[in-house]
Amino acid sequence: MNKNINLKDEIFSLNTEFTADPRIEKINGGIGIYLDNNSKAFVLPVVKSIATSLDFSNFNYLPISGDPVFLEESSKLVLGDDLYDEFKNQLIKQGVAGGTNGLFVWANLIKLNNPKPTIIIGNPTWENHKKIFNYLGFNIIEYPHLNSDNQFNLAAFEKIIKQYPQNYVLFHGGPTHNPTGINPNQKEWLSIAKLIKETKSYVCFDSAYIGFGDGIEDDSFTVRHFLKEKIPLAIIVSYSKNMSLYQHRTGILIMNSIDQKDKEDSESKIKYLFRIINSNPPAFGELIAKNILQNQENKNKWLNSLEEIRTNLQNRRTLFDKYTEHKFKEVVNQKGLFSLLNLNEKQITTLKKDCGIYLLSNSRINFGGINEEKIISIAKAINLLKF
Repeated sequence: MNKNINLKDEIFSLNTEFTADPRIEKINGGIGIYLDNNSKAFVLPVVKSIATSLDFSNFNYLPISGDPVFLEESSKLVLGDDLYDEFKNQLIKQGVAGGTNGLFVWANLIKLNNPKPTIIIGNPTWENHKKIFNYLGFNIIEYPHLNSDNQFNLAAFEKIIKQYPQNYVLFHGGPTHNPTGINPNQKEWLSIAKLIKETKSYVCFDSAYIGFGDGIEDDSFTVRHFLKEKIPLAIIVSYSKNMSLYQHRTGILIMNSIDQKDKEDSESKIKYLFRIINSNPPAFGELIAKNILQNQENKNKWLNSLEEIRTNLQNRRTLFDKYTEHKFKEVVNQKGLFSLLNLNEKQITTLKKDCGIYLLSNSRINFGGINEEKIISIAKAINLLKF
């Protein structure tokens, strides 16, 4: 454990401050949730329907790895049926309590095999990433995630991976990214995969927003390509956002293996770690996700909801661009919930103090949590700032 750790959680601290603010006309642009166009908490209709129809006569434990059907259907979702069938005998699957737990379990597995691991992470990233790896004593190597054109910095990544080969690399899965909304495009992913193979590195994908970028198929392109290339990888999928299962902590950790011995060794270690960290996977979310993924009618309803969410996100981004008079025109082409506005500390403080608008200190804005009416209010307030 690294003793020089930051114990503060800015996101939830800001949320507490927002909740305590007595002003009626206030806007929370910080915490990463999706709200509907009435600014109400949004639970997907198919999730509501399934939750009310579940059998509550049995609250016994799941297997340590999780519900077998949930594990299989989740793997098929991310990898596609054909790729899953090709690699299923090489896959290690573990149900986890959301993405954070998946990262923590995977990082502990790495520590079992390598007491002094190094991991390469783009900066900026989600704050929990560095907290987890710093806590566990990883050597963290950073590179600038964005270049001067506000696009993914492929040149910086190429330089760092060649400088530190045969190590672990953390990526956000798909076209979405927290906090920038910018990730490599498909052509860049092909180049990255080639670099990873050449440097004999290992990749972990934190896939927290599958379906929020361009749809399930396109958002899964990267992990499928890396698996086809037989690159050692871990995929951590969270259903917090895309199934609105935030508090029910639902996800899966998927890893590939070299051979049967490697698979058995990794499975034993994962079960050991999960047992001492969590004891057993949370069942409620797994059962809901299973009932969505194994039933085509339910799955279609879910996919339709994801399409509606993507449309709403794009509409909110477009409105923001319009009412900020194109000062932040790049947000229109970014993906997912988040973007960085590159506001300074004084501007962020002014928005909070004078307008009741709460943003993180890095000026991340969550388009998912702000309806169209409030998007216009934020945009107009930002236009009054001094630049």
